[in-house]
Amino acid sequence: MNPTIQVIINTVLPVICWLFCAINSSKLAYKKKRDAQLWFMLGLFFGIVALVIIYFLKPLKSFKKNTQRISTKHLTNHFAVLKTDNNYWYYLDNTKKQIGPMSLEKLYDFYLKQKISNYTYVWNDTMDNWKRLKEISSLSKILKKTTS
Repeated sequence: MNPTIQVIINTVLPVICWLFCAINSSKLAYKKKRDAQLWFMLGLFFGIVALVIIYFLKPLKSFKKNTQRISTKHLTNHFAVLKTDNNYWYYLDNTKKQIGPMSLEKLYDFYLKQKISNYTYVWNDTMDNWKRLKEISSLSKILKKTTS
């Protein structure tokens, strides 16, 4: 047999087979409401095994995915306040030491990392005096959404 044809058969044909498995795994995953990119990669690495597995998997229910999208969209509107706030924020730690200045985004990041809580006193130059984090109306909606 011609060496060129043998090289083609030994290299190109397996690549075509792996791509076939990857593409069809991805298509099946999409039809079954599963992550198509993940199944493409699984098909690429595991070939016919991934194709057989996705073939026998049951489709996911789409209701769960839709409710997740709605809540994410709803939260995005509330988080807009984090981006638009230009004040310098401060908070009082457990020893009543003033920490800051920082952006509202950074303050919220501390809240998510549980370095501060709803009961931590915060202040910025637009406020008359220190308030607990949960008492600030613009933040209370965001805090409720992330804790629920």
